[in-house]
Amino acid sequence: MKQRTDEALILSEEILKNFELTEIPLQNVVLKCLRLARLINDIEALEWLRHEANGFEKNEDGFLTPSAWAAAGKSGRRFFIDDPESKTQKKKKVERASTTTIAVMEAAVSAARARMAVAYDRDISISSQSTFQPIPPGNAGERNTLTKTINENIEKIEKVKSRIYQYILNVNYELKFGQITNDIFSRKRVAVDTRLKDICPQAIQKFVSVYENLKSDNAEDWANAVHTCRRIIKEVADALYPPSDEIIELTGGKKLKIGEDQYINRLIQYIEGKSTSNKFKSIVGSHLKFIGERLDGVHEAANKGTHTEVTLEEAERYIIYTYLVIGDILSLD
Repeated sequence: MKQRTDEALILSEEILKNFELTEIPLQNVVLKCLRLARLINDIEALEWLRHEANGFEKNEDGFLTPSAWAAAGKSGRRFFIDDPESKTQKKKKVERASTTTIAVMEAAVSAARARMAVAYDRDISISSQSTFQPIPPGNAGERNTLTKTINENIEKIEKVKSRIYQYILNVNYELKFGQITNDIFSRKRVAVDTRLKDICPQAIQKFVSVYENLKSDNAEDWANAVHTCRRIIKEVADALYPPSDEIIELTGGKKLKIGEDQYINRLIQYIEGKSTSNKFKSIVGSHLKFIGERLDGVHEAANKGTHTEVTLEEAERYIIYTYLVIGDILSLD
């Protein structure tokens, strides 16, 4: 996955350069965009760019298919004209789409420019011209027609070009941001793993199990990953603040249990004893309570035989939370 992401980032940079320096025809750029969409598994973009590359599909009645119509809208190819069938004085507007492929439009521009190069009025010597012969007509009309062809096609090309460029730019930013996030999390992960090896080495093996569960397509494995996160936090609590039958009395007379199952209470007490910052205690404590309550909820539901839906996104989020919370707690030592 990382290899594909790296390749996609390099390709997006290359495509942006192609756009900005006009290095290759737009039709060739579109083909590279198709590869980029495939690398990042963007199905919607694949469908859109496929029409731009291969032409817009029509049904048996000669109308654009729903997919082709949607692609034309995404490319900025749709426009409104007066309804030719309207009988009213004020014509109704109907929406149409330009479906000429980029390759054809680029070829039309090149051909018109080539003709424009030779469509000039040749010099005529008036003195050598017979008074009985009219002056040959110029090529002004042809030049006007060619200019119109060039301008109309370039306008359509630029509209499509701007939409595709914006898509590639967005993909490029997303890939860069994702890479930054991955780098940050990777550094955090290394720091946490290094500390865990010293105080709770068995937690490292459990994290390996978590990653294996995330590779699965089975929702039960994702739930197992969440259960494992709970066990990891509990083992860290056991190592840093072992359970006790003692009941702690807090300010205001509130009683706090710190037994085997009250691992969140024990970690909060550990933070209280180590940190001198009230803000740190408040933030980390609230995060710890949140993830602890959620993990306990999933765990209790499983023990009662109740089915609890855990999505892959949710499982990934709790794994990240687990790393961040443990990292904050271990930074106090």
